[in-house]
Amino acid sequence: MRSWLLCISAGVLAGVSNAACTNKCGSNKCLGAIAADPAFGESFCSSWLALEPATTTVTEVETVTSTLLNVETALTTLTVTTATFTVTGSERSTIYQKRAPTITEADPALPNPTDVIASQCSSNDDRISKACSCILSTATASTVTVFETAVSTAVVEAESTVVETVTDNVVATVSVAAPAVTIPVNIIVNGGFEDYLRTGNILPWTDTKDSTGGRLDIVNGVNPCMTGGSYCAGGQVVIRPYPPSTGSKYVAIRETFVGRPSTTYAFSFLYRCLNYDAGTSIDILYKGSVIGSANQCYNSAAFYRPTGITFTTDATGQGEIEVRFRNSGATPYLYFYVDDFKAIAV
Repeated sequence: MRSWLLCISAGVLAGVSNAACTNKCGSNKCLGAIAADPAFGESFCSSWLALEPATTTVTEVETVTSTLLNVETALTTLTVTTATFTVTGSERSTIYQKRAPTITEADPALPNPTDVIASQCSSNDDRISKACSCILSTATASTVTVFETAVSTAVVEAESTVVETVTDNVVATVSVAAPAVTIPVNIIVNGGFEDYLRTGNILPWTDTKDSTGGRLDIVNGVNPCMTGGSYCAGGQVVIRPYPPSTGSKYVAIRETFVGRPSTTYAFSFLYRCLNYDAGTSIDILYKGSVIGSANQCYNSAAFYRPTGITFTTDATGQGEIEVRFRNSGATPYLYFYVDDFKAIAV
């Protein structure tokens, strides 16, 4: 039997004295008013003493593993962040939940239990606190269980590296494969100048004639071939550079391109010299540094392809090639026919 029930009866019951009851549970009238409705009394006392249910936290961790297998594909990172949520539940309703009115409460003719408690306890805070402490000492503890869910994403990648950070327990950083970039065998764009027939220009090639002097013509109707017709470019557009005989004594064309990272390429082209001398030559520069030269000029209509000119891209794969047509001997009317630029991985 709950000990505080003995204190509600006047006099002495089961060996419990009024003095002992008063010291522990306060006034019998106050205790009886609060205990008249046990469910309401426990709710009232929990609120009066500002008690909260005990909390138990349970954490679940889910791990998702994905694999990326694409050496050539660049990666971009898409971060999707949502608010963290917590799922809560309990074995019983919390003390703050409004309960349904009892028959007594629903009848406006009957007194409100709170008013009865205030009256019987003489609105004495100490009496109410003692009575509530006595009643709740044998009440069943209320508990709340909090569930937390964490999602951890791991990425395993072959021949490339992705760094991923989980930012919350719903959706973390997600790595998304960007559209694949196709790198052609010949990384020189418009190397045969045939786009001129469609666009009226030789882009992405640019020239230096405004800064170095000289002239650069685009000629339609020439299909350059090597000696004996062993190889022909197969197009009909070539360029005709005229290097100046004074000043810089060269005119150049340039192109920026994208190749495979850290890859060695062999660079070549077809050319023919006219009105040349011993000082006639062509220099090839990669990112501003000379990587090769060509000075084979013949009294022939055949074109020549230089060999042994190579360059190696860096980790980005980006590069720039420059071809300078030189007139070191200051020969009047020197010019070249040039076509079929190629850069192919070796």
